[in-house]
Amino acid sequence: QVEPVIELVRGYIETDYDYPKTIAALKADIDAATKELLQGLSGKPRDELASVNAINLKMAPLTPDHHFYIDQGANAHVRLVLIAIGNKLVDMGHLDEPDDVIFLRYNELRVFMGDPAAIDARAIVAERREERMAAYRFHPRDWIGTVTPSQLAIPYWVNWGFPDKFYRKPSTVAGQVKGMAGSPGIVEGVARVILTAAQFDQVRQGDIVVCQMTNPAWVVLFTKMVGLVTDAGGLTSHPAVLSREFGIPAVVGTSTATRQIKTGDRIRVNGTTGVVDIVRAGGQAAEHLASDAPSASVPTPSGRG
Repeated sequence: QVEPVIELVRGYIETDYDYPKTIAALKADIDAATKELLQGLSGKPRDELASVNAINLKMAPLTPDHHFYIDQGANAHVRLVLIAIGNKLVDMGHLDEPDDVIFLRYNELRVFMGDPAAIDARAIVAERREERMAAYRFHPRDWIGTVTPSQLAIPYWVNWGFPDKFYRKPSTVAGQVKGMAGSPGIVEGVARVILTAAQFDQVRQGDIVVCQMTNPAWVVLFTKMVGLVTDAGGLTSHPAVLSREFGIPAVVGTSTATRQIKTGDRIRVNGTTGVVDIVRAGGQAAEHLASDAPSASVPTPSGRG
């Protein structure tokens, strides 16, 4: 995948993004928060809290390295091997596309490589590609069954907005999308619906990006966008944290933004209240179809950094 690298360089060239200045500002914020945390304490209690806080800052950062080395590192290396195998099978006339091989299970691939006539690989690939597209187009309910705080507090409260998202009622105002306040501030501008990394080059300086979710590969867009709206995520999810670091308003966890907002719509994002208003419609709908779905070579969004 070269697109993220190209867009990263392009983003830095096209903007006045100052990395050292940003890091210095973040350090100043941390120092101010630490000072406020320790205010009013003295002696042993202050020393103990300062020590614990120092450990917390070292042990619980949200960094792209986690996603690169842990979440996607092994997958990326395995994929390189699989695509190399896929290229050989295409050259031999047994598959149509190199990434077809990704839709075969391990034991199927072993059998197929030993005897291409043993299984109908093309039929299997076609069926599983369609299953993947069907899953991509499907929009499940936010909740199914009985939800209790004790069962779901940690994964849903921390990462996905429980209980706010569970109890939140859909907006009854026409042209309004409600979510959670991910990063404070208000911004109005043109919406750009982005569903895959292959669409990164469509983002222009000053756009408000509307997407399902972000992961570290999406950081390249933060130097261009002036606001962010996501379908998924909570207060500590990747899009919310990055938006606060870059100082742009964000509304996260809307569930429906990519279906209600169209590229070209003029929208107002209130990252303080969690409300997005479509000021002027008239954009182009983002079709959640096979043509827009991520290919087997594009990682699907992840909520961790």
